[in-house]
Amino acid sequence: LQSAVSDSGRMRLRLTDLDLHAVLADVVRDSAISAENKGGRLELIARAELAHVRGDRIHLANVFYNLIDNAVKYCETPPVVTLTTSSDAQGLTVSVKDNGIGIPRSEQKKIFDRLYRVPTGDRHNVKGFGLGLSYVKAVIDRHGGRIRIESEPGSGSTFHITIPFEHGN
Repeated sequence: LQSAVSDSGRMRLRLTDLDLHAVLADVVRDSAISAENKGGRLELIARAELAHVRGDRIHLANVFYNLIDNAVKYCETPPVVTLTTSSDAQGLTVSVKDNGIGIPRSEQKKIFDRLYRVPTGDRHNVKGFGLGLSYVKAVIDRHGGRIRIESEPGSGSTFHITIPFEHGN
């Protein structure tokens, strides 16, 4: 549903002044049990000196819930997921690093496409529809931000999300 709304152009943002550190602390607290159930942990390292952005609390929280959920699901060992913030004059960056299975470089440009799932051969041990990362990208785009990934198979992934302090529509 979130993907359909973002694709139809009807995603409505309710922009307010947000302390993104507070939003991330809530997300990490609420998501911790999924990692703990697999013997892992979540960690928030709030290093950004400036953590206030103009954004939609629900959609931005959903972005990080989605990334954490993927990190836990696509990990074959106890998941360790670390969210680290930093800021500069332009904006706030949140890096979500995991120790999961990683994504081949050849697939990285496609992972934000709607309905796309990285091929895993005959293994179908993770259920999903390929909608989560397209929704994540749509939300970040609507906030005037950008997202990029660093990943290698077997070495996990790090998603870097930057949200500008001031942006247009």
